Amino acid sequence: MNPGTTGVSASNPSVPVRRRGPRGVQLEEVVEAADALLGRGLKPTIERVRQHLGGGSPNTISPMLDVWFERLSARVAGVTVPTEDDLPPDLRNAWNHAKHEARTLANEALLTESTALEQGRTQLSADQAEMARREEQWVATNAAIEKALTETRAASEALRSELASAQGELATLRSRYDADVDKLRESLESERLGNAALRTEREKAIQAREEVWRQERQSLAAREVAHERRFLAEIDQARQSAKQLESELAKERKRRLQGEEAAAVERKTSWAALEEAKQADRDLRDELKAQAVALSLARGQAENLGEKLAAVQLQLSNEAAVHIQTRAALAQAIAAVGQRSPSKRQLRSASQK
Repeated sequence: MNPGTTGVSASNPSVPVRRRGPRGVQLEEVVEAADALLGRGLKPTIERVRQHLGGGSPNTISPMLDVWFERLSARVAGVTVPTEDDLPPDLRNAWNHAKHEARTLANEALLTESTALEQGRTQLSADQAEMARREEQWVATNAAIEKALTETRAASEALRSELASAQGELATLRSRYDADVDKLRESLESERLGNAALRTEREKAIQAREEVWRQERQSLAAREVAHERRFLAEIDQARQSAKQLESELAKERKRRLQGEEAAAVERKTSWAALEEAKQADRDLRDELKAQAVALSLARGQAENLGEKLAAVQLQLSNEAAVHIQTRAALAQAIAAVGQRSPSKRQLRSASQK
């Protein structure tokens, strides 16, 4: 073995990787991988063996690697070691290096085993302490359970005695309850008979009241019909008055036209007569406007009467007052039209002027 090559191999931990087959890792494979690593000057570890084999469980490789370390000392002891004087210098150096590496690997393996053993002892001590603690806890729990069972038995006996007493009281209350129920049934029966009589009297009173209400409704309906007929008659009368006003306005227009023709003849004779005729014409126009306003008021009042007729069923209390106001307004309008209409004598005097 070349010392230079060994040093390079130790500095480069890369290991060729082989793919694993379907079967598990075998001892011969682990031994072969460890020998190969040792031949390259590397310490066989679980991870390096796994890399060399291309896989495998650490839990499976670890005991097999321990077997390899156990066999390593016997394999080294069975080898005939030549004396250093018989070897060439290169082989002597390689041999010394190999012995140093084997000794180092053995010491490391021994240290690892010692550490694992110490950890196992520590874990065993901890497990024993935990078992003792759990045993003490179990004893305490068992004592608490026994105490709880004793208390539960005592409480159960007390509850049984209380239950027997409660059952006796319940029987007494049940007998009293049955007696009270019988009394209440008798009282309810008597009240039911009294309520039936009261119900009959109340139904009779309700029927009498409904009969009175029916008669009142019929009377109100008859009054509504009479009021409606009266309002229709008054509306017809208002319409006739409006038609009469329209006829008078037509006659007045005709008289105005005649006056205008007479005034036109008079305008040809005198400027003064023309001015008076113009004034008379303006007066006539004003009168006609006033009469038109009065006619519009009369028509509006007639329309108001029609609207009031639609609401007469809701305003029976105000129907008389509205009727009086309507007739007064119509009378005032007719009187105003009669007062403002010029007489034939006034038209004739105006035409002569």
